[in-house]
Amino acid sequence: MNNRTNTSESKGPLFRKEVLLAALDVLAAYACTSLALHLRFPGGIPPVHALPFLTLLPLFIIVRLAAAHYFGLYDFRHKLTLPDHLFASIGGAATGVASGYMLSALLLLYYEPAWQLSRLAAMTDCCLLLAWFTLSRWATLQWLRVEGHRVRLLLVGPVEVCRELMDEITQHAPKPVDLLGVCSTEDDADCEKVLGEIGDIDKIMKENAVDQVILASFDLPQADLHSLLKTCDALSAECFLFPNLDLPILASSTVLSIAGLPLIPLCPLFATSLYKPVKRILDILAAAILLIITSPATVVAAAAIKISSPGPVLFTQQRVGLHGRAFRIYKLRTMVAGAEEHSGPVLSSGNDTRVTKAGRFLRRFRVDEIPQLWNVLSGKMSLVGPRPERSQFVEEFIKENPLYERRLLIKPGLTGLAQIHGRYDTDYAHKLRYDLIYMNTVSFAADIRILASTVRTVLTGHGTS
Repeated sequence: MNNRTNTSESKGPLFRKEVLLAALDVLAAYACTSLALHLRFPGGIPPVHALPFLTLLPLFIIVRLAAAHYFGLYDFRHKLTLPDHLFASIGGAATGVASGYMLSALLLLYYEPAWQLSRLAAMTDCCLLLAWFTLSRWATLQWLRVEGHRVRLLLVGPVEVCRELMDEITQHAPKPVDLLGVCSTEDDADCEKVLGEIGDIDKIMKENAVDQVILASFDLPQADLHSLLKTCDALSAECFLFPNLDLPILASSTVLSIAGLPLIPLCPLFATSLYKPVKRILDILAAAILLIITSPATVVAAAAIKISSPGPVLFTQQRVGLHGRAFRIYKLRTMVAGAEEHSGPVLSSGNDTRVTKAGRFLRRFRVDEIPQLWNVLSGKMSLVGPRPERSQFVEEFIKENPLYERRLLIKPGLTGLAQIHGRYDTDYAHKLRYDLIYMNTVSFAADIRILASTVRTVLTGHGTS
């Protein structure tokens, strides 16, 4: 019988269980707080304690769901045992309840000083929520065990290194981890668990519905590494690097563990991050506000462009965005009209003679970028991300460096690490390094740092590409 399972189909039931758990957590948030108040005031809840609970209930629920997500209480791909969820439940319950009550206390202090919060009720609430988190996750683990849930794991690398990892995983990995075998990076590898060679990685992963890949050595040709990561993206599989001893001292990254082995994720985690919808909301709010604030500067700049050189005020061009989809960017024109009619598509440089006098000023202080805020507002771009490039150069760069294609996994941005650290004429390969680093560290804190550095760059006039 063929035991091959479609990867997306196999992960669908797991996702539905996570959604069901989140829905039940909403009900539990209400039930735990309500029960805690009834236990604290068995003769009837005083209005000064009932009103804060009823009024601030949405805040309580949001904070608890966020805490549960942060501590991995919806993660059944990495947290496969009850102890994993027990310690996560302690953190989720304590953080969720404490944060909710602290925020509530601040609101009460300034807006409703007559309301009251019971510390004993809060402690009871925390204990009840901890019990719920623990029991519900235990029940989910039992449910998954009955259904035969497995995390299918593939090792990629030299056979000798993989053989050592196989021993560790076999001895110490949780039961749901199903070690499929090895995809060898060597020719004529001698091992009964070898499923094939690196050139067949796409076929091996599809036939075995691989969930997770551990790359046992980073010494791979770039084309093979790109093929591996591309297949992982297509199958929604996770890829981890088992670092050599000299790599951890240089690394600053998220670290996960399987069977006690330290693993560094190679595939961006942003697609499943709680920050993804938050980032979109922040983009919309910031773009709308900035368009209003910068409208006077846009009018003045448009007038300067008209006076300084003949041609349209706006420059528009097709660029490549998320997942390779084409879209049009809009900028204030900084070059002479028809700058590429004779030269064809070329990359601009810091001392480009086609740039007008007004254009140099606009570029220096990034005023020419203002119209691109409309693309941020429409969802084609983000405030922070890799800069979008033209299709001719994207194809050329991918041929030279296949990893360049990974930039298309997230939305392009107005600014990014390459723009605040690189020079205007920085080579694309160096910019790619910055972009790949950003993709694996996307977070609210990272975006704020980049935006703050961009503001400083704009105000000082030291613009980069």
